[in-house]
Amino acid sequence: MRPFTLATILAATFGATFGTATSARAVDAVVEDVVAESPTGAVVEGLLDWTAGTVTVTGEGFVNESITHPVQRRLLGFRAAKVDAYRRLLEIIGVVQIDARTTVSMAMVASDSTRVHVEGLVRGARVVPGSQREEDGYYRLDLTLGLRGDLSAAVLPDSSSAPRMLPEDLPTRDSIVVFIPPKPYTGLVVDARGSSLRPSLSPRILDDSGRVIYAASHVDREYAVQTGVVAYDRSLPMAVVSDRVGGTSSHPFLVKATGVSGLYNSDVVVTRDMGTRIRMADMDTDFLAQCRVVFVVGPQPPTPATLFSAAGSSGSAAHAPLPTQDFLDSILQTRADDDSASVRATTTVER
Repeated sequence: MRPFTLATILAATFGATFGTATSARAVDAVVEDVVAESPTGAVVEGLLDWTAGTVTVTGEGFVNESITHPVQRRLLGFRAAKVDAYRRLLEIIGVVQIDARTTVSMAMVASDSTRVHVEGLVRGARVVPGSQREEDGYYRLDLTLGLRGDLSAAVLPDSSSAPRMLPEDLPTRDSIVVFIPPKPYTGLVVDARGSSLRPSLSPRILDDSGRVIYAASHVDREYAVQTGVVAYDRSLPMAVVSDRVGGTSSHPFLVKATGVSGLYNSDVVVTRDMGTRIRMADMDTDFLAQCRVVFVVGPQPPTPATLFSAAGSSGSAAHAPLPTQDFLDSILQTRADDDSASVRATTTVER
């Protein structure tokens, strides 16, 4: 018996309870600084947190020196800051990517109802508690809006019923290899580190022949709106035990992306064979329809120089060294390779 299981190794590294690893989650959050240009030519800055699913901007207001009453100055100053924040938030929301070719501003131009809906959501954005401050004679506050929920409902494509069967465009041959895991998969984790993938509200998984393996139009719309089409993470060890794919009892299917696609590089690409395997892995538990998908982004981690021996030279687990983040990556990559290569049966497919 191996002295360390994947769960015990992750627990030793990130804490006995995965849900309490708050510091690790803060570091691994997928956060993006975004810049937009207002109609007047002014530069507007904002912060997109794809892990938390929020967009945040800072508004600032100035009060004329002729107003000297401190309470009145605060009221007017923060009112002006809030109005400024609404304006900035609308500009930043406009540059958020919906998919590989479309931004929210494009959707607003194409549809008056979408524009009215988004503008209404911006007016309902909330002030971040404790963000009100006075600095250098300016009154500043932060305004935040969720990317999921109402905003996603306004811009995501309508869902269609996805067929729960082997795809019709299988390779032209008499039979295909079908792999059956020891237990059903609880989700999908795509390792896209080292690529130029950019987060979006509605990313897709394509195979290298252009076939769509996963998209917002193929899933349960309620899941897509409330939880997002995919989740984004920077840590592979944390992604495979995230609540989205089953928590500490998860058994996700691990896939390595081979590239990215689309005008904004927000779609991931896998091999044609892997695309078929993803479809087959999903047939048992239907995790794709429930958006149980995580994309891992960021730089490609270095390959560990030496392999970790769990039992140590003496064969005792008690003195085994604590594995590093790089080694955890290597374990998970090995498991991904095993998932990809697992062959349990051969099924003949009538063409």
